Amino acid sequence: MEAIKGHIANRDYTGLVNFCEELEPQLALTQNNTISLEDFYNTFLLGYLLEQDLPSARFLWKRLGDNVKGNSKELRSIWDVGVALWQRDYDNTYKLIDSNTWSPVIAPLMEQLCENLRERMLALLSEAYSSITIDDVGRYLGLPREKVLSVTDERGWTVDLSTNMLQPKKIVQEALQSTSLANFSQLTDLVIHLEKS
Repeated sequence: MEAIKGHIANRDYTGLVNFCEELEPQLALTQNNTISLEDFYNTFLLGYLLEQDLPSARFLWKRLGDNVKGNSKELRSIWDVGVALWQRDYDNTYKLIDSNTWSPVIAPLMEQLCENLRERMLALLSEAYSSITIDDVGRYLGLPREKVLSVTDERGWTVDLSTNMLQPKKIVQEALQSTSLANFSQLTDLVIHLEKS
């Protein structure tokens, strides 16, 4: 468990996932008294969510035994967050994160997941929209109106309270500037999804 806590303390979520992937087969073959299966799978599943690797999180959930799933309410709650992310139900994702009382190990990871999701949404919204309602931004960020206005003001977005609209300031990021076909496809999928909702 110390290695897992080290990865968490260093915010090395790739290292956390790699460590868990290597340890999982060993835990399946031999009993390990230094780590509980609940603690292991809670952090493993959440590591995938932090790495935005939803397919791997889904396959991990599918291969977990009913005894592991049934013995951990927190594991089920983490999976519920994963399902909301999978369905791109961001409003519900934030509600699920806020409505649970997380263990001391999981709580900071959930805070990081929330922070990462908000930053990603702000970047994507700024690329996908020239204007968007304050309420829509609030749904994508899981924040009340006042906080949305504060967060977007910090990032240089323009607000028109008479029309309830925000004009995002484009964010210059290497990941969003890439012209690869995969990135273009992801951005197109997001814009289509955002327009449908």
